[in-house]
Amino acid sequence: KEGSCLCRQELLEQIKNFSDGVLITQWPKYISSLPGSSVEMHCYQNDTNYDYKYWYRQIKGELVLVGSYIVNSGSVEKDFESGFTVSSTEKKKWTLKVNITDGIDAVYLCAASLHSE
Repeated sequence: KEGSCLCRQELLEQIKNFSDGVLITQWPKYISSLPGSSVEMHCYQNDTNYDYKYWYRQIKGELVLVGSYIVNSGSVEKDFESGFTVSSTEKKKWTLKVNITDGIDAVYLCAASLHSE
């Protein structure tokens, strides 16, 4: 339906605005996996050391916070407690691990900020 989904450019602008214009590299670009397996996605702050790092998921135009890594602690939102893990091995890099349970097509995006949401 027209107007019911958020186009990719608008979504990227929202994340960019939230991320204070921070340059972030996210990889891999695409992942395809079968139920029963797990996948990892990574983000890296190129020019900053922000303490507030986030992962979002978009399905059918709806952008939802999955979890965050703040200072030295990763957490996931209540709806994502099963099968999702947010972690970090270095200050500029953070990771989202997803255990695939069903065939959901989704877009995952990361963001970083000086301040909390």
